Amino acid sequence: MSNNNNNVNAETNGATVPAEDTRTYKGVHPIAALFHVIFKLAALLMFIFGKLFSANYIVMFVITVLLCAADFWVTKNVTGRILVALRWWNQVNEDGTSQWVFESAPDNDNRVNSYDRWFFWIVLGGYTVIWGLLTFFCLLSFSYLPLTVLGLMLGGSNLMGYIKCSREAKSQLSNFVMQKAMENPGMVASAATNMFSSTQPQK
Repeated sequence: MSNNNNNVNAETNGATVPAEDTRTYKGVHPIAALFHVIFKLAALLMFIFGKLFSANYIVMFVITVLLCAADFWVTKNVTGRILVALRWWNQVNEDGTSQWVFESAPDNDNRVNSYDRWFFWIVLGGYTVIWGLLTFFCLLSFSYLPLTVLGLMLGGSNLMGYIKCSREAKSQLSNFVMQKAMENPGMVASAATNMFSSTQPQK
């Protein structure tokens, strides 16, 4: 008798048991999730432990700044678009005023994987909170304070941008639904009637 370890399902007492999912990351975009974490983790580790590997403060400062900047760009332009189907930027108009611009994929809630969304927000929020705590602890250290403030500003900018973008996407979806309801009142009434009928107990 031969055993096939690659079978998706296992049979036990005649019952089919689904094989356990052993993937570490449960979302559908593991590569994007990796890049969502790697620069954040590298920047924090360089700031916290950099002085153990390099006695030169300038080297540690420059590397941390580059890692923070790389994370800001990747989160803003790549991982946010892939993991939560959102994108934001701030543009300067001809009159010199700045304007927030938001983009979201159609049917965002149904298109985005729930684990990807959870992972994106937890990592981004946690990263910003950590830089906030480091800023608080470095209030009396003027040599490290500018670096923690920079990390907080870059992480906070992405967090604020995506929060506003998420709210804008939900607002656009609500407006779209309301517009379609006003254009097709008969369809809405029919759907409401069918929903009400389905909730009534059958005799």
